[in-house]
This record gives sequence, structure tokens and C-alpha cells, in this order.
Amino acid sequence: MQEPQREFENSNAEDLKSVIPNDDSKEALGFIKQETNAENIEQEIEKTARKKYKTIMKEIILFIQKHREEIYWTPEKELIVNGKIIRNTNVVHLITHLVRDRKIKPFGFESFDEFLKRKNFPSSLLKNKYLKTKTLYAKPLSWIEY
Repeated sequence: MQEPQREFENSNAEDLKSVIPNDDSKEALGFIKQETNAENIEQEIEKTARKKYKTIMKEIILFIQKHREEIYWTPEKELIVNGKIIRNTNVVHLITHLVRDRKIKPFGFESFDEFLKRKNFPSSLLKNKYLKTKTLYAKPLSWIEY
């Protein structure tokens, strides 16, 4: 019976506890959280897109980077528009909503969409069919004199 206990004492879980004390583990977790920078968020945005939309996602990110002084995100992925943080937003969801066909808009999309329209966001990058403006192609009626 003592042999299984010795195996448990020498397991990896025990080794990990001895390497990082409780006080230092909180600091280590805080350090890891701070390392979530713009590049990691950009990579996460590109990973969430479908394969055929990878290049479009890169172009959307480049468009946002051009206007970085007006719109960007925090390390917690919250949207910043004109220096104001919009709480409870997720930049990954906002950007992927431009590409995916979803009716339900993520929180904060109205201000994000308003900014994109103000900066003349190219409609060729907009792939969500529910966000595209409808065009009416009307032809003149033959029985009405104009």
C-alpha cells in the first residue's frame, strides 16, 4: 500500500506545486494575462475565420490598424472608440461578425458599425449577407407612360 502513495507523491502534480508557490502563482498568472497583446488577439481573430476568409480578415485588421488612433482594443479584447472603452464587448466577435452570416449582432456592434461607415469601410470586405445594403433593381413598366 505504501508504494502507490509514493508514486502519487512523485507525480507531476506535486512537482508543479513545489515549483510555483501559491504567492508567486498569482503573480505568474497576472504576468501571463498582461502578455495578451495585440498580436495574440490578431492571431485569435484570424484563427476564428474560415479558411476562405483568412485574407479578408487580414485586410480588416489592417484597416483597423490604419485608424488605430481612433479605434482599437484593450488587452481584455474590449473595443476602444475615440478613447472611450465600450464595456462588455469582444473585438473577436465584432470582427468575425463582419464575415459570418449571423443575424444576431454582438454587443457594441452599433458603435463599431457606425465607425466603419464613417471611415468608408470597403463593402468588398463585408461578407455577412445580413449587413449588406439591399439594392432594388427596378425596370420601367411597359404599361405606364413616363
